[in-house]
Amino acid sequence: MTDEHGVITYVNDKFIQTTGYSRDELIGQNLTLLLPKSIAAQYNFARGYVLTGKTWSGEVRMKGKDGQNIWAHTTVAPRLGKKGKVIGTIAIQTDTTQSKIDAHDRTMRKSMHLLRDEVYMFEADTLRYIYLNQAAMDHCGWNEKTYRQKTVVDKRRELLNDEAFDRDAFYDRARPLIDGEAKEIEFILEDYKQVREVKLQLIRPVDGPPHFLSIGRDISERRAFEKSKDEFISTISHELRTPVTSIKGALGLVLSGATGELSDKTHNMLDIAHRNSDRLTLIINDILDLEKIAAGKMEFNIEPVNIAEIIKDAIAANKPYAERLNVSFVGIGLGKHTECFCDSDRVFQIMNNLLSNAAKFSKKDGEVAVTLSSRDDTICVSVEDFGKGIPKEAQSSIFGRFTQADSSDHREKSGTGLGLSIVKALVERQGGSIYFTSEVDKGSKFSFELPNKDKTPINKPTTMLMVAAE
Repeated sequence: MTDEHGVITYVNDKFIQTTGYSRDELIGQNLTLLLPKSIAAQYNFARGYVLTGKTWSGEVRMKGKDGQNIWAHTTVAPRLGKKGKVIGTIAIQTDTTQSKIDAHDRTMRKSMHLLRDEVYMFEADTLRYIYLNQAAMDHCGWNEKTYRQKTVVDKRRELLNDEAFDRDAFYDRARPLIDGEAKEIEFILEDYKQVREVKLQLIRPVDGPPHFLSIGRDISERRAFEKSKDEFISTISHELRTPVTSIKGALGLVLSGATGELSDKTHNMLDIAHRNSDRLTLIINDILDLEKIAAGKMEFNIEPVNIAEIIKDAIAANKPYAERLNVSFVGIGLGKHTECFCDSDRVFQIMNNLLSNAAKFSKKDGEVAVTLSSRDDTICVSVEDFGKGIPKEAQSSIFGRFTQADSSDHREKSGTGLGLSIVKALVERQGGSIYFTSEVDKGSKFSFELPNKDKTPINKPTTMLMVAAE
């Protein structure tokens, strides 16, 4: 009950139990204490309506003491004094919160059943399933009555005829989620039916025990297509390499005068052909490098090296190319011995790609800053140009295969579009990470980090961190 000003004068025990407040905390307070600001208009309308002597009825959303929503079907009637004047209100409320939650839950579940991805929810401690959508039930051969009696262990046992589920290995994989270091982890699972890309999250409800949410996507067809594509590209590349090498060698001999003098016109035409054979050789070598990395056939000789010397060697090797473009390199932090555990040849390959890219996309008479710095467990190398920058629409795919910032038919700069993809793979296979910032017309900065302590290089790529400046 409230007075004519909306001040609470009486509440029963059920109201106290529902809202979580004590009677002393409510009596004498304005009713707006329990109402979210978003429903102020609804409250003012209902109160004004009741103060005219009429009864109002509708659904009201309140806030409990713990901040949780409380939904109630509410009927508010005026309280009249001796002369018929409204002296306050009396409200009778029926708590409909649970039915509201149940209706929302049913709607959500129906929506989840329409997804082609498999959705699994299971308890964090027992690994017992609490929800499967239709795609997940179809994959497991279960229904809504049976899956609630199942666990992750049962799924492996029934689908793979294998009881060797390693709980410790699962919790080790989920450790970043449990420790709060990550919101989501991704991995690949293979069984006799399909290859699935899995995303795993740990949900911690306010009013319930934690549970895992796992979303699996069938990538079997995609994997088979990628394998066929890679095999096709690899075969074509190998088949092209020998004839292109022969053509390049023959053109080189002719241009050197081994077959006699050439007219200027003939020399110019053969020179164009020779340069194009160089470009074709570069494309073939890049493709073969990617194929080796993807197949795990590229060897890495990880050992302690002075990375500053590698960087200086790479700068010297790329200096003539940069000078032809009227671009200069500036080294920062290269004067001291900086030890890094890496493959020196692969780091040189990484630097060669980043330096040539930076020079290519710099402005005339511009500079490229090459910075080496140390952190707790890593060294960081940055290559920054002050040129065109990368358009925002191209930033999300800049590390993809055959990707260039300028993908138009009339782009100014040539290239295979494979360099940054190779750089990313080489960095990650040495246990490092690569990222970049870029702003149009101000330039781009590519940075990679490698361990400065003895760490075994990972066999699978780490997650790439990409930072794209607005």
